[in-house]
Amino acid sequence: MPPFEIKEVHISELKELLQFARDCFVDTYASQNTAENMSLYLKEEFSEEKILELLNEPNVKFFFALNGGEIIGYLQINWGKAQSENLDSSVEIARIYVRKDFQGRKTGSLLLKQALQFGKELGAKWLWLGVWEKNTKAMDFYQKNGFQIFDQHIFKLGSDEQLDWMMRIKIEQDRDEIS
Repeated sequence: MPPFEIKEVHISELKELLQFARDCFVDTYASQNTAENMSLYLKEEFSEEKILELLNEPNVKFFFALNGGEIIGYLQINWGKAQSENLDSSVEIARIYVRKDFQGRKTGSLLLKQALQFGKELGAKWLWLGVWEKNTKAMDFYQKNGFQIFDQHIFKLGSDEQLDWMMRIKIEQDRDEIS
């Protein structure tokens, strides 16, 4: 199998990012939400205009996880005023998704390490994210890798207000225990 690699996403890759992001979101959440709420959320948050706006935002970065040049995962990092919550000295993982057939194969760990490295380069103290209370698989992954719940917030999917656990990990200079 070819090695995994992580690379920054550029504006020229907008269509690939948009399609992959939409597919992952639908694959992950469609079975647990109404078609109406999924459609509304996709229209609002995964439009070409919205993703282009994020790609042009100076406090947002996207990264692809690739396997032999094929997209198998992606990461969106926000910091400063681009975060969904105003947290000082923090970097937010706004989105981190791995294609289902590559879950459990260290792809998520590579993306997580990329986020930690980026946070370290920015001089941030914390890396945080929001995870839906019903996404126990993701919560288990984050807890296994040292994240702890520190708060909660509402995530609006269409017209449905859902509870997200806010989880964080301290960014340290020598963090090797991500698995």
